Amino acid sequence: MRITALIATLLVAVAVLGAGCTEESPSHLQGTGALVLQNAVSGINDELESVRASTAEDARVLGETGLTGAAGKEAIRQTMLTHSWAESALVIASDGVVVMAVPDNYADLVNKNISSQPQTERATREQKPIVSEAFYLEEGFFGITQSYPVFGTEYLGYVSLAYRPDALIGRVIVPLTNGTPYDIWVTQTDGTVLYDTTPEEIGKNLFSDPGYQSAGLQEAFTRIVAEPSGSLEYSFWDRNWGRNVTKEAQWGTAGIDGAGWHVVVTRSTDAGEQQTAIRDKSPAADTADEMKDFVAGAALYAREHNRTDALAAFNDPDGEFVRDELYIFAYDMNGTVLALPFQQALIGTDRSGVHDSSGVAYIYSMSRVAAEGGGSVYYVYPNPANGYAEELKLGYVMPVDGTWFVGSGIYLPGVGTGFDTYARETLVQRVKSARDHAQEYGREAACTAFNNLSGEFADGGAYIFAYSTNGTTLALPYQPELVGTNRLDFEDRYGVAVILLESAAAEAGGGFVYVTYYNPDTGLDGLKLCYVAPVDKEWFVGSGIYA
Repeated sequence: MRITALIATLLVAVAVLGAGCTEESPSHLQGTGALVLQNAVSGINDELESVRASTAEDARVLGETGLTGAAGKEAIRQTMLTHSWAESALVIASDGVVVMAVPDNYADLVNKNISSQPQTERATREQKPIVSEAFYLEEGFFGITQSYPVFGTEYLGYVSLAYRPDALIGRVIVPLTNGTPYDIWVTQTDGTVLYDTTPEEIGKNLFSDPGYQSAGLQEAFTRIVAEPSGSLEYSFWDRNWGRNVTKEAQWGTAGIDGAGWHVVVTRSTDAGEQQTAIRDKSPAADTADEMKDFVAGAALYAREHNRTDALAAFNDPDGEFVRDELYIFAYDMNGTVLALPFQQALIGTDRSGVHDSSGVAYIYSMSRVAAEGGGSVYYVYPNPANGYAEELKLGYVMPVDGTWFVGSGIYLPGVGTGFDTYARETLVQRVKSARDHAQEYGREAACTAFNNLSGEFADGGAYIFAYSTNGTTLALPYQPELVGTNRLDFEDRYGVAVILLESAAAEAGGGFVYVTYYNPDTGLDGLKLCYVAPVDKEWFVGSGIYA
């Protein structure tokens, strides 16, 4: 169910914060930067138009067969698989009552009257395709809906697809910015940030967030949201949140069906100097065992000292808790930054929703592992010692008490992390199709199908697995001897609690998890990006792709 509109539609592409100047930018961003902007705007519009085309077809089927018919539900289910990054779809009758919800995880919304919601009022009043402003959905996230009216002989209602704006926008932006000096952020005209290549900024408001209150930034932001296109300079934190740099910004406008998103492309004028300086400070990685000992020592120190003194020590870049590439970070259990010695601008920031480039919510995973007593987590992170290349990192965390934890991490050189957008989306489609199968046929029949080595769900390394949320194995076609056993405590070779993290992701509504696991196509262990989706509150399905 969708609640009050909170984010207007405007794309602002660039990592913007700090104290700033707003002089007209010289022409440095013209050329390559202008092309990046052009491609970003056109790509976002293409994505929005693709969703509109899908919902238009759904509306046609619903108009011909009825709002609650099987044909309409199947059409919407196929739309959800086509746009696998979308979260949910609702059909709302002309009286504002929800008459269909896809997937079945949201069946409790059926028969709810949402006629008083601003999005419902607008859709009923205008009876045309609409891209909403961002607002808080009952599913638990800020999202956007794209709706399309349904007509029979008269207006019947509308179909609405809901998604996180950064999911749609990121499909366009990530390929454009990877390996380049450019950052992109997108904002609504009310200042709500819909997307940022610096994920901590997503969901913030340019005009109300405390971190944006310098006169220079406010002047820059006011221009960016007021003018459909332009260029300027401002000062903000660099990519590594280490210092303020001058950023050149150029922006344009994307959006259809009432949306007007300002897309901002930025580039730091001295990024190269920063990367060189950081690279010179980063020696070879310490071993995993040394890292674990380092974290254990920090946790002991925190327990023996008061929290204020311990955090002061952890935040000292020249202190005893910085050793070569290793340093201690600290978070409270809800994901708020307490210590980051080289990124102190992030202290106090809630990073619980931050995802890496593959969609893994690694801060959430760290919090969950710490709450269970500590352990290891994989994530992909830009390595400043290697020109900000995306590299796999092994983190290790330990709780100090029930309210906060400490950790550290090392890069794992030579481990491939090549999970492209198409491969990830194909993975999500495969898992959601298996979830739909399970919701239609029930656990017993579905798990029989998943465990059948000759069936459609056991296609080599693309096999479907299933577990109960307490860790009991329900489907594992290439390791049938494990079916029925509880694997909640199973750890891979780096000590990552595989099933625990997958279960946590499923309980959060579904998501990505890295593991090192047996590949039936090669007979060897390999880095695997898994996606899991809950069938209901009791069990989940998943699959993976190997690097």
